[in-house]
Amino acid sequence: MINGDELMVVSGIAEWARRLRELRVQFGWAIYSGVTFRDMAEAAKAVEDDGEIASLESAIGADPSRVKPDQYVLMKEEQDRQSAHRWNVLNEVRRKKISVTDKIIEYFRKNVGQQITGEELKYLAKDKKEWARRVRELRTEQGWPIVTKNSGRQDLEVGVYVLEEDRQTYEHDRKIPDPVRVAVLQRDGFKCVQCGWKRSMLSPEDPRKMLELHHVRHHINKGENVAENLITLCNVHHDEEHRHRRS
Repeated sequence: MINGDELMVVSGIAEWARRLRELRVQFGWAIYSGVTFRDMAEAAKAVEDDGEIASLESAIGADPSRVKPDQYVLMKEEQDRQSAHRWNVLNEVRRKKISVTDKIIEYFRKNVGQQITGEELKYLAKDKKEWARRVRELRTEQGWPIVTKNSGRQDLEVGVYVLEEDRQTYEHDRKIPDPVRVAVLQRDGFKCVQCGWKRSMLSPEDPRKMLELHHVRHHINKGENVAENLITLCNVHHDEEHRHRRS
Protein backbone atom coordinates (compact mmCIF):
# COMPACT_ATOMS: atom_id res chain seq x y z
CA MET A 1 0.00 0.00 0.00
CA ILE A 2 1.54 3.28 -1.17
CA ASN A 3 0.62 6.69 0.25
CA GLY A 4 -0.02 9.68 -1.99
CA ASP A 5 2.71 11.64 -0.18
CA GLU A 6 5.26 9.03 -1.27
CA LEU A 7 4.14 9.29 -4.90
CA MET A 8 4.37 13.08 -4.77
CA VAL A 9 7.96 12.87 -3.50
CA VAL A 10 8.95 10.23 -6.06
CA SER A 11 7.43 12.12 -8.99
CA GLY A 12 8.61 15.55 -7.90
CA ILE A 13 5.63 17.20 -9.61
CA ALA A 14 2.36 18.65 -8.38
CA GLU A 15 0.29 16.81 -10.99
CA TRP A 16 1.26 13.32 -9.81
CA ALA A 17 -2.42 12.43 -9.25
CA ARG A 18 -3.20 13.05 -12.93
CA ARG A 19 -0.27 10.90 -13.99
CA LEU A 20 -1.46 8.16 -11.65
CA ARG A 21 -4.90 8.23 -13.26
CA GLU A 22 -3.30 7.94 -16.70
CA LEU A 23 -1.32 4.91 -15.53
CA ARG A 24 -4.50 3.32 -14.16
CA VAL A 25 -7.03 4.02 -16.86
CA GLN A 26 -5.15 4.94 -20.02
CA PHE A 27 -2.17 2.59 -19.74
CA GLY A 28 -3.88 -0.33 -18.04
CA TRP A 29 -2.01 -0.68 -14.75
CA ALA A 30 -4.32 -2.13 -12.09
CA ILE A 31 -3.67 0.54 -9.45
CA TYR A 32 -6.60 0.78 -7.05
CA SER A 33 -7.23 3.73 -4.78
CA GLY A 34 -8.69 3.76 -1.30
CA VAL A 35 -11.82 5.36 -2.74
CA THR A 36 -12.38 2.37 -5.04
CA PHE A 37 -11.87 -0.13 -2.22
CA ARG A 38 -14.33 1.72 0.01
CA ASP A 39 -16.96 1.92 -2.76
CA MET A 40 -16.71 -1.83 -3.31
CA ALA A 41 -16.86 -2.56 0.41
CA GLU A 42 -19.91 -0.33 0.92
CA ALA A 43 -21.75 -2.00 -1.96
CA ALA A 44 -20.95 -5.45 -0.54
CA LYS A 45 -22.05 -4.48 2.97
CA ALA A 46 -25.33 -3.08 1.63
CA VAL A 47 -26.32 -6.57 0.48
CA GLU A 48 -24.48 -8.40 3.28
CA ASP A 49 -21.98 -10.00 0.88
CA ASP A 50 -19.32 -11.04 3.38
CA GLY A 51 -17.52 -13.10 0.73
CA GLU A 52 -16.61 -10.10 -1.38
CA ILE A 53 -15.45 -8.13 1.65
CA ALA A 54 -13.28 -11.08 2.73
CA SER A 55 -11.77 -11.30 -0.77
CA LEU A 56 -10.87 -7.62 -0.67
CA GLU A 57 -9.32 -7.93 2.79
CA SER A 58 -7.29 -10.93 1.67
CA ALA A 59 -6.06 -9.14 -1.45
CA ILE A 60 -4.83 -5.97 0.27
CA GLY A 61 -4.20 -7.18 3.80
CA ALA A 62 -6.45 -4.55 5.36
CA ASP A 63 -10.07 -3.65 5.98
CA PRO A 64 -11.11 -2.10 2.62
CA SER A 65 -13.50 0.31 4.32
CA ARG A 66 -10.60 1.81 6.30
CA VAL A 67 -8.16 2.42 3.45
CA LYS A 68 -7.51 6.14 3.07
CA PRO A 69 -8.56 7.87 -0.19
CA ASP A 70 -4.93 8.74 -1.05
CA GLN A 71 -3.58 5.22 -0.52
CA TYR A 72 -2.96 3.01 -3.55
CA VAL A 73 -2.31 -0.66 -4.28
CA LEU A 74 -0.96 -2.25 -7.48
CA MET A 75 -3.23 -5.30 -7.75
CA LYS A 76 -1.21 -7.21 -10.38
CA GLU A 77 2.15 -6.85 -12.11
CA GLU A 78 0.91 -7.32 -15.69
CA GLN A 79 -0.10 -4.31 -17.79
CA ASP A 80 -3.40 -4.55 -19.70
CA ARG A 81 -2.31 -4.17 -23.33
CA GLN A 82 -5.85 -3.53 -24.59
CA SER A 83 -6.34 -0.52 -22.35
CA ALA A 84 -5.49 2.05 -25.06
CA HIS A 85 -8.44 0.96 -27.17
CA ARG A 86 -10.78 0.80 -24.19
CA TRP A 87 -9.63 4.27 -23.09
CA ASN A 88 -11.13 5.79 -26.25
CA VAL A 89 -14.36 3.82 -25.84
CA LEU A 90 -14.46 4.74 -22.15
CA ASN A 91 -14.33 8.46 -22.84
CA GLU A 92 -16.88 8.19 -25.63
CA VAL A 93 -19.41 6.56 -23.29
CA ARG A 94 -18.45 8.81 -20.34
CA ARG A 95 -19.45 11.96 -22.28
CA LYS A 96 -22.96 10.71 -23.00
CA LYS A 97 -25.85 12.35 -21.13
CA ILE A 98 -27.31 9.13 -19.78
CA SER A 99 -27.54 7.56 -16.33
CA VAL A 100 -24.58 5.92 -14.59
CA THR A 101 -26.26 2.51 -14.94
CA ASP A 102 -26.74 2.99 -18.69
CA LYS A 103 -23.12 4.08 -19.11
CA ILE A 104 -21.85 1.04 -17.24
CA ILE A 105 -23.86 -1.53 -19.19
CA GLU A 106 -23.07 0.16 -22.52
CA TYR A 107 -19.37 0.01 -21.71
CA PHE A 108 -19.63 -3.64 -20.72
CA ARG A 109 -21.51 -4.46 -23.94
CA LYS A 110 -18.77 -2.82 -25.98
CA ASN A 111 -16.25 -5.07 -24.19
CA VAL A 112 -17.98 -8.45 -23.95
CA GLY A 113 -15.60 -11.04 -22.55
CA GLN A 114 -12.97 -8.42 -21.65
CA GLN A 115 -11.72 -7.78 -18.13
CA ILE A 116 -12.91 -4.41 -16.81
CA THR A 117 -11.42 -2.92 -13.66
CA GLY A 118 -13.22 -1.08 -10.90
CA GLU A 119 -11.05 1.96 -11.59
CA GLU A 120 -12.37 2.11 -15.16
CA LEU A 121 -15.95 1.96 -13.91
CA LYS A 122 -15.31 4.61 -11.28
CA TYR A 123 -13.88 6.92 -13.95
CA LEU A 124 -16.82 6.12 -16.25
CA ALA A 125 -19.23 7.14 -13.48
CA LYS A 126 -17.30 10.41 -13.06
CA ASP A 127 -16.12 9.26 -9.64
CA LYS A 128 -19.64 8.88 -8.25
CA LYS A 129 -19.44 6.33 -5.45
CA GLU A 130 -22.61 4.55 -6.60
CA TRP A 131 -20.85 2.74 -9.47
CA ALA A 132 -20.20 -0.48 -7.48
CA ARG A 133 -23.82 -0.70 -6.38
CA ARG A 134 -25.00 -0.14 -9.96
CA VAL A 135 -22.79 -2.98 -11.22
CA ARG A 136 -24.29 -5.30 -8.62
CA GLU A 137 -27.83 -4.25 -9.58
CA LEU A 138 -27.11 -4.93 -13.25
CA ARG A 139 -26.05 -8.45 -12.30
CA THR A 140 -28.54 -9.38 -9.58
CA GLU A 141 -31.65 -7.42 -10.58
CA GLN A 142 -31.36 -7.04 -14.34
CA GLY A 143 -29.68 -10.36 -15.02
CA TRP A 144 -26.62 -9.30 -16.97
CA PRO A 145 -23.97 -12.07 -16.65
CA ILE A 146 -21.31 -9.86 -15.05
CA VAL A 147 -18.94 -12.12 -13.15
CA THR A 148 -16.21 -11.56 -10.57
CA LYS A 149 -13.79 -13.71 -8.64
CA ASN A 150 -16.28 -13.91 -5.80
CA SER A 151 -19.18 -14.99 -8.04
CA GLY A 152 -17.34 -18.03 -9.36
CA ARG A 153 -14.64 -16.90 -11.82
CA GLN A 154 -11.60 -17.97 -9.84
CA ASP A 155 -9.30 -16.96 -12.70
CA LEU A 156 -10.12 -13.26 -12.20
CA GLU A 157 -8.32 -10.85 -9.91
CA VAL A 158 -10.19 -9.16 -7.07
CA GLY A 159 -11.94 -6.03 -8.36
CA VAL A 160 -12.13 -7.19 -11.98
CA TYR A 161 -15.45 -7.61 -13.82
CA VAL A 162 -16.36 -9.47 -17.03
CA LEU A 163 -19.61 -9.44 -19.00
CA GLU A 164 -19.53 -13.01 -20.27
CA GLU A 165 -22.31 -12.74 -22.85
CA ASP A 166 -24.27 -9.90 -24.42
CA ARG A 167 -27.64 -11.04 -23.11
CA GLN A 168 -29.64 -11.04 -19.91
CA THR A 169 -30.32 -14.23 -17.98
CA TYR A 170 -33.81 -15.57 -17.45
CA GLU A 171 -35.78 -13.37 -15.10
CA HIS A 172 -36.40 -16.02 -12.44
CA ASP A 173 -32.67 -16.82 -12.22
CA ARG A 174 -31.70 -13.28 -11.26
CA LYS A 175 -32.38 -13.57 -7.53
CA ILE A 176 -30.03 -16.44 -6.73
CA PRO A 177 -27.74 -15.26 -3.89
CA ASP A 178 -24.03 -15.25 -4.70
CA PRO A 179 -23.09 -17.73 -1.91
CA VAL A 180 -25.64 -20.21 -3.30
CA ARG A 181 -24.41 -19.61 -6.86
CA VAL A 182 -20.80 -20.30 -5.85
CA ALA A 183 -21.77 -23.39 -3.82
CA VAL A 184 -23.57 -24.92 -6.82
CA LEU A 185 -20.69 -24.16 -9.18
CA GLN A 186 -18.21 -25.73 -6.76
CA ARG A 187 -20.40 -28.78 -6.23
CA ASP A 188 -20.72 -29.33 -9.99
CA GLY A 189 -17.02 -28.80 -10.61
CA PHE A 190 -17.55 -25.53 -12.50
CA LYS A 191 -18.87 -27.42 -15.53
CA CYS A 192 -22.16 -28.20 -17.27
CA VAL A 193 -23.71 -31.36 -15.82
CA GLN A 194 -25.14 -32.21 -19.27
CA CYS A 195 -22.07 -31.99 -21.50
CA GLY A 196 -19.13 -31.30 -19.20
CA TRP A 197 -18.31 -27.93 -20.77
CA LYS A 198 -16.25 -25.57 -18.61
CA ARG A 199 -14.78 -22.11 -19.13
CA SER A 200 -11.32 -23.43 -19.99
CA MET A 201 -12.90 -24.93 -23.15
CA LEU A 202 -14.10 -21.53 -24.39
CA SER A 203 -13.52 -20.99 -28.12
CA PRO A 204 -14.89 -18.54 -30.74
CA GLU A 205 -16.48 -21.33 -32.80
CA ASP A 206 -18.32 -22.91 -29.86
CA PRO A 207 -21.76 -21.46 -29.00
CA ARG A 208 -21.20 -22.42 -25.37
CA LYS A 209 -19.96 -19.23 -23.73
CA MET A 210 -20.92 -19.31 -20.05
CA LEU A 211 -22.29 -21.33 -17.17
CA GLU A 212 -25.76 -20.66 -15.76
CA LEU A 213 -27.82 -22.14 -12.95
CA HIS A 214 -31.03 -24.00 -13.74
CA HIS A 215 -33.92 -24.74 -11.36
CA VAL A 216 -34.69 -28.49 -11.16
CA ARG A 217 -38.13 -27.72 -9.78
CA HIS A 218 -39.15 -24.77 -11.86
CA HIS A 219 -39.36 -21.39 -10.21
CA ILE A 220 -42.94 -20.98 -11.44
CA ASN A 221 -43.79 -24.14 -9.46
CA LYS A 222 -42.31 -22.63 -6.30
CA GLY A 223 -38.88 -24.05 -6.84
CA GLU A 224 -36.52 -22.41 -4.33
CA ASN A 225 -33.18 -20.69 -4.84
CA VAL A 226 -31.31 -23.31 -2.82
CA ALA A 227 -28.38 -25.48 -3.87
CA GLU A 228 -30.45 -28.66 -3.74
CA ASN A 229 -32.80 -27.27 -6.41
CA LEU A 230 -30.12 -25.91 -8.75
CA ILE A 231 -27.76 -27.45 -11.29
CA THR A 232 -25.05 -25.95 -13.48
CA LEU A 233 -25.68 -25.84 -17.24
CA CYS A 234 -23.90 -24.18 -20.13
CA ASN A 235 -25.95 -21.50 -21.90
CA VAL A 236 -26.76 -23.90 -24.79
CA HIS A 237 -28.27 -26.62 -22.60
CA HIS A 238 -29.97 -24.05 -20.39
CA ASP A 239 -31.73 -22.58 -23.43
CA GLU A 240 -32.66 -26.11 -24.53
CA GLU A 241 -34.24 -26.82 -21.14
CA HIS A 242 -36.37 -23.68 -21.43
CA ARG A 243 -37.43 -24.50 -24.99
CA HIS A 244 -38.64 -27.92 -23.82
CA ARG A 245 -40.47 -26.28 -20.92
CA ARG A 246 -42.30 -23.89 -23.26
CA SER A 247 -43.23 -26.79 -25.50
